[in-house]
Amino acid sequence: MPGVGTTAAVEVLLEDDRPCYLIRNCLSLSEQTSIYQDISCRSKNTDNRSKPCMHPTPKTIIFDGNQSTLKFSGGDNIYNTLIVQTANDVLKKMAPQKSHQCLTSACSTETTTMSVGVIRYHVPNGKFPEHIDHCNDNSWVYLLSLGCSANFVVKGPQSEKQLFRFNSGDVLVFDPSSDAAILHGVTSINGDDFPLDCPEDFQQFRFGVQCRVKMQRQIM
Repeated sequence: MPGVGTTAAVEVLLEDDRPCYLIRNCLSLSEQTSIYQDISCRSKNTDNRSKPCMHPTPKTIIFDGNQSTLKFSGGDNIYNTLIVQTANDVLKKMAPQKSHQCLTSACSTETTTMSVGVIRYHVPNGKFPEHIDHCNDNSWVYLLSLGCSANFVVKGPQSEKQLFRFNSGDVLVFDPSSDAAILHGVTSINGDDFPLDCPEDFQQFRFGVQCRVKMQRQIM
């Protein structure tokens, strides 16, 4: 696992369809830990540590107030600052490329509203069925992986299925609309692959932190 200070790099997936963007090493370990501490703080009065069954399923983290998502108006929050804006800063470097005009629009707009949901996966059998979000509200998804790496799959209508290792600190950016039809899911978790000197929970689980971000204007 790369250490703190490793340079971020972008991999373009599903180029035959509407692309999605995998940003390797997007967040440093310090930034990852800050995100996790905020999640823990916001859910501290809720029992999210139930004993696993023989074949544990992924668990949606419940926040104080019995809410499955955090909702924000505008971008003044740690998730927008550390995940969305950090990812956009990396992606803007490739924005001039004509083939990524939809990305140029995404990176050039301000966040108006966003929601954050967190799913905890057990090692090694945590998985999430392949699915399409069908979210048609002019939003983009910024998906951060924390803790143990996940074996993740994406597929577009015209593209072959792509399987990759989704490491802690990586961010996947994609269009969740029905038109884009990006199929995605988790096949398993790698219990021996986590950052050095990371929080204890990072060594036991994988956390998927999904930011669904609504932009100011239509992205085409």
